[in-house]
Amino acid sequence: MLLNLRSIFCASFVLISCAIVAQDNVTGPAKKRLYDADMLFEQGEYLRALSIYDSLWDAKPNETYLQYKTGACYVFKSNGREQAYDILKDLKGSSDFPRATFYMARSKHFDYRFQEAINLYNDYLSNSKASGAERIETLKLINNCENGIELMERKMALTLEILTPPSNPQNSQYSPVIGPEGKHLYYTNRGPDSEGDLMTDQTKKSDVGLYYEDVFVADHLGGDDQFNFGEGKGLNEKINTGQRHEAPMSVSYDNKIMYIYLSGDKAEEDIYISYNEGDTAWSGPKKLRGNVNTPHYEGHAFLAPDGRTLYFSSDKPGGYGGRDLYTAIMKEDSTYGNITNLGPKINTEFNEDSPFIYSNGSSLYFASEAHGSMGGYDMFYIKFDSTKNDWQEAINLGYPINTTDDDRFYYITKDGDWGYFSSARASGEKLHDIYRIQPGTFERLNALVLLVGTVYIDDVESSALAKIMDDKTGDVLATLIADSTTGEFVYSLLPDHKYKISLLADGFPPKVEYVKVPPMKEGVLRIEHRFDFYTDGYASGGGIQDQLDTLVDPLDLLPGVCDVEPDREELTEEEIASGCYFRVQVGAYRNPGRFKYDFLRSVGEVEIKGYSDGITRFLMGPKFTKRSEADKLRMECVAAGEWDSWITVRR
Repeated sequence: MLLNLRSIFCASFVLISCAIVAQDNVTGPAKKRLYDADMLFEQGEYLRALSIYDSLWDAKPNETYLQYKTGACYVFKSNGREQAYDILKDLKGSSDFPRATFYMARSKHFDYRFQEAINLYNDYLSNSKASGAERIETLKLINNCENGIELMERKMALTLEILTPPSNPQNSQYSPVIGPEGKHLYYTNRGPDSEGDLMTDQTKKSDVGLYYEDVFVADHLGGDDQFNFGEGKGLNEKINTGQRHEAPMSVSYDNKIMYIYLSGDKAEEDIYISYNEGDTAWSGPKKLRGNVNTPHYEGHAFLAPDGRTLYFSSDKPGGYGGRDLYTAIMKEDSTYGNITNLGPKINTEFNEDSPFIYSNGSSLYFASEAHGSMGGYDMFYIKFDSTKNDWQEAINLGYPINTTDDDRFYYITKDGDWGYFSSARASGEKLHDIYRIQPGTFERLNALVLLVGTVYIDDVESSALAKIMDDKTGDVLATLIADSTTGEFVYSLLPDHKYKISLLADGFPPKVEYVKVPPMKEGVLRIEHRFDFYTDGYASGGGIQDQLDTLVDPLDLLPGVCDVEPDREELTEEEIASGCYFRVQVGAYRNPGRFKYDFLRSVGEVEIKGYSDGITRFLMGPKFTKRSEADKLRMECVAAGEWDSWITVRR
């Protein structure tokens, strides 16, 4: 440890000494500019530093410190790698600038000339007094180059596009989050238009430096192109307050909750939540309840489609090293606990970050500095093997998705067609832009099934407590509250599963209904299910006197529904005698003109029946006495394209 510290001290001392000498040789206003450039260089803003170093070097061409810093900055300019090499090669082997060879290697590395980079990295290790930390860094970069050689041999063919707008050459745009309906793109913006302006104390001496992060949003402009977004703008002052970082992590599948990263202004590097207040208006962030947040870094989070499992990154002690990925489970009181490290198949001694769970929760996308990265963060996916109850091996998404620079924050659209991510490729100084690729998934496309339930009390959208249960095991999967304004609740379901849904509305006995999801291998299915509660004497728009006056058949007060659970295999003779039969229902609409069903005529005739609740039902096939017979027809309807087909028992 002492030797390493001594090496680090010596290397730093040499560079600081050269800087002091340079500052002594540079006088007047130029001395202030040199101070600014050095500060920008230390912050990784290489292109802004380059413009200063280069002009100062022009004025003092014999100043080797300026030559060294100019060359090192050109390494990070996308079209300046050859120039960097030419500038630095004159300093190769210099005792004053031992890392000149290192930066020459970096120039070849960034330019995908991996073998040349490896040779230079080894030269640097052999002929310099690199510190322990510098040697570890260099050996890791050599490994990145070896990975790069392999990945370039299996370059992928796909569509890759940069997002413009909201791309801004002065700013970094990263961590893209697509709203569930695809109408909004949320992202992190860092630049002169940030609410908090410059962030460091060094700005007391300088007008340059890093800016705070803000949450920005860009609206979709319409049309078929999912990438057609307008200029981005900062969210309201409840989110972006200045003097702290705010960054979007994810939005829940029901668009009600945004997970936000906050730090600064007395906020630690923690996960916060904000609630949707209409369109792109969000409430002030509240710290996530439970024991997810710690005094350490918690920088990214994604809520799985089950609405309960939170995937997040943290560098808290006890992990495998650096940032690790964890899960937390939402409890009945809406706090998060049961923290679990995702284990060595995912986490390494280096950093893992930006988790994204797609579809049914078996496919995890994440960023890592290990696992075969070709440089910086690369993006990977890994699948969970339910039979072995363990993760499989992580797979690099490959080139040209991953590059020799940082690539992370992968986010897949709901239909799986497109993947969005941010990358520092070809930008210099760690400026990021947002890209998209097609296809968005790299394994067989999983099915995504969303249950959109709507609760009505006397035909008015109302709130209720909804408990989602696995009908086979009886396990409670989620406890949700339907929105008091829209009556809606949303939950992600699995294909080929049956669910029991218990609802409790104020003043009513519990209501139990069933939803069965058909088998499906891919695609997106939205199941809309209406849950009705009626007060005594109410029949869709009128009181008891209205019912008597119009001589409504008492049976119609039940809107044709028999008191028979539809999962039964066979009806009794008494039930059949009362007029009850299994029917295949393909639609139920208050405005029946919205339902297009001509494509179902290949399966059979569609029977249209209106009921006293104001809902028109669309029924298929004969009146079945056995459920299995009805199910055959239902599957034919599913195959024809009507995914939302179900079996009911009606008169």
